[in-house]
Amino acid sequence: MKKSKFVPPYRKAGKTTFPETINRSGVYLSKENNKLVYIGFSGSNLYKTMYRHFERWHHKGQEVINYFGKDKRNTYSVRVVLCTAIQAMKLERVLIKKHKPRDNSQMYIEYDLKPTDLKVFETYQGIELVDLPEMNF
Repeated sequence: MKKSKFVPPYRKAGKTTFPETINRSGVYLSKENNKLVYIGFSGSNLYKTMYRHFERWHHKGQEVINYFGKDKRNTYSVRVVLCTAIQAMKLERVLIKKHKPRDNSQMYIEYDLKPTDLKVFETYQGIELVDLPEMNF
């Protein structure tokens, strides 16, 4: 498991900050004006799942959390945590339950954490933050 520091989702000239997350599993945490507002995970393509929140998109049957167009008024930063798909699913639940981000649904509020969920969270807390060049995706 590796976790990055919070950084803007885009670099200068509109280039994405995390291209190496394509076809990788993990968790992402999004901040708006330095406040945690959303936590998500992907079991197969973290890049696509994370960046759709910063682009125009629609999905039938799924609530869309989108920050597209708001980036002129707000400052966004993102942390990625690279891990297995199972770890990502568990870590997302624990982090949502712990932080209760504004834009996440309330689906995990009633969820009872299992010992394996807590073990993944302990691992997450114990790892050091890594600068992007040092992440070695």
